[in-house]
Amino acid sequence: MQISIFDRRALVASVLALSVMVAAFIGGYAWLQLRMLQLHDREIFGGLLRELTIREQFDRTAGRDELIRSVSFPGEYSLSSASAKPIPGSRYRSLFAANGEPIVGRLADIPEGRRFIDNPGRQGRFEGGQGSDIYVVSARLADGAVLVVKQQDSSRGEIARAIGRSALFGVLVVIFVGIFTIYALNRFVLEHVRSLGETARKILLGQMTARAPQRERLDALGTLTFTFNEMLDQNEALVSGMRTVTESLAHDLRTPLMRVRRAIAAARVAESEGSRAILLNDAEAEVGRALQTFNSLIDLARAEAGLSRESMETLDLGALATDMAELFEPLAEERGQRIERAIEPVTVVGHPQILKQAVGNLIENAIKYSPAGTALKVLVRSHGESGAPEIVVQDRGPGIPVNAREQAVRPFVRLENPSRQPGSGMGLAIAAAVARLHRGKLILENAEPGLRVRLLFGQLEPA
Repeated sequence: MQISIFDRRALVASVLALSVMVAAFIGGYAWLQLRMLQLHDREIFGGLLRELTIREQFDRTAGRDELIRSVSFPGEYSLSSASAKPIPGSRYRSLFAANGEPIVGRLADIPEGRRFIDNPGRQGRFEGGQGSDIYVVSARLADGAVLVVKQQDSSRGEIARAIGRSALFGVLVVIFVGIFTIYALNRFVLEHVRSLGETARKILLGQMTARAPQRERLDALGTLTFTFNEMLDQNEALVSGMRTVTESLAHDLRTPLMRVRRAIAAARVAESEGSRAILLNDAEAEVGRALQTFNSLIDLARAEAGLSRESMETLDLGALATDMAELFEPLAEERGQRIERAIEPVTVVGHPQILKQAVGNLIENAIKYSPAGTALKVLVRSHGESGAPEIVVQDRGPGIPVNAREQAVRPFVRLENPSRQPGSGMGLAIAAAVARLHRGKLILENAEPGLRVRLLFGQLEPA
């Protein structure tokens, strides 16, 4: 199945986001255009009103005849003296008597002229054709006459067109950049998803070593790839461990089952009851060893699955280790050994039952592999600057070579040792699984002589 270059929902979300951006951009330009045109209108009307004020003063000081003379010129005027001087311009001025009769100019030349004459003091803006606008203001003079000033201006349209062209260019740029960004980002993300999908398909086809390409920069997608590959590493380790466990279980159970079969067959043809009882006892012992192997495998599966985290609680690690040491002291005394304890009060969050089993396995192994007359050590302490809790079990046995320690914590692995002690080879494997369950680790060290096993705990929160 091929992954399309565009994901429909991602594309819809991207287009929606781009539409919102364009709408916001257009809205911003429309608001800017409105404010600029309002400012332009305010400036035009302000100039016209100032002229009306000046001409009212000119009428009072210089007289009506001079005002009529100045208004009669078709242009702008300097009114700094009694004699008006024409200045070329685009303003049109009209003067009407109190009864509305025109003195200078025509009523038809003023848009809605009657409204300005009947109600002096008004101002208005009208379309003048060819992209221009007409601004009109009026004022009543002292004797009731009405002075009207009109100005035709095309700069307002030019401002609107300039801002519109700028807005259009800006919108096109936003759309182009948005489409390019959507395409590039969508392609980048989906190519990354495609690589993850292809890796998953290879895993489904049996290529357990396949991994997604790692990114140099640890961004969000890089973190996803790292976590994905980490998950694949863990799955590969679990599958490999399951295969090893299955093979080891089949190998370890074949011998006791064959012995049980032979013992039962021999018991059927035994001539005496004593011989039959001995053979049946041997078969029962072999069955017990097989059941012990199965029970150990179940314990390991519980620890590896992490299902016990729901039952974790805050407990006293020192008290737990003390109870387990006291439980195994009689066994150590039978072998002429003693258990020395150095217990600190340490509190952890853990599963008490499975922790007791792991610590018991470690103490039992220490007793099993240590010679008579030696002292074993059980320590509970906080390790290092981090103060991580740990349980330490130290024996005086032959120890484990450095190159064999990784193999020693695997299920059903029993290293060659001079003592040839019986067992299923699950003690260290269970302890390592319990350590992982508690977000810690199992550390094997050389005790010179003997082996030091450290069960280190991580940080956990109670359920």
